[in-house]
Amino acid sequence: TGSSQRSSSEPKGTAMVDYERTKWVPGGTDPEVVLFFIHGVGGSLDVWRSQLEFFSQQGYETIAVDLLGHGDSSAPKVAAAYTFYALSKEVTYIFMKYAGRTNVLIGHSYGTSFCIYLAHNYPERVHKMVLLSGGPPRPLWPCYRLLSSLSSCVLSCLFPLLRWYFLKAGFAHRGSREVRLLNDHKAFSVSPFVLRSVMQGQYWPEADRRYHAQVAAPTLLIYGVHDEFVTIDDGIEMATTLPNASLKIVEEGGHMLMIECPDLVNSIMNEFFLMDHE
Repeated sequence: TGSSQRSSSEPKGTAMVDYERTKWVPGGTDPEVVLFFIHGVGGSLDVWRSQLEFFSQQGYETIAVDLLGHGDSSAPKVAAAYTFYALSKEVTYIFMKYAGRTNVLIGHSYGTSFCIYLAHNYPERVHKMVLLSGGPPRPLWPCYRLLSSLSSCVLSCLFPLLRWYFLKAGFAHRGSREVRLLNDHKAFSVSPFVLRSVMQGQYWPEADRRYHAQVAAPTLLIYGVHDEFVTIDDGIEMATTLPNASLKIVEEGGHMLMIECPDLVNSIMNEFFLMDHE
């Protein structure tokens, strides 16, 4: 993928990049540092709303993307468009287009895999990472086989139950506030076809412990105690595999901790960004 530079006259806001919605807010006091935000399965760039507002106010340039089929990006009816490698190609294109002198990757859940992919393949371009609610340092294989085997019609009928399960497993608490957060941040707004295709496309066999151990960028791992999708043990395994990683546990957080505890997560991330790493 070729690299292209953004124009200094390009207005801030949203743009379509190869049919993916990208939100760009240019930097203020520290325009050389670019923060890239990558959401997980079923989400959208709106899950980063609090982080985008906070860090743009701190003077950072911020980039957030709606993965293909998510949020306001296009959603082609072609399953092959949603494999890990296809989505990685799109994420790489956006990263190379907007990359600055110093680049920090922030990923959530499945989005952490794209961060690892970029940091492994472009170590000279990735200077730090923040990985929230990510899995262990192991290869990806297609998951939720029952979900993947269902027809789109049946899956559509079951979708309200899937949303309920996501709310139950993804949040520390399950009240009206969490329902509002789920809806307002488009945390689970993907179509049944895209959800099934993404699940079927999670194939990344080379991402074993050795692969992860080659990622040298300073990395902050953030996990919520009440996360039912990944575990603290996953975080410990990742922290002991990545050569330059630290682990932070959020007592009141679940899987969606960046929208559950935005002020705390922003503070933890900001402290990490301000640290000097040898």
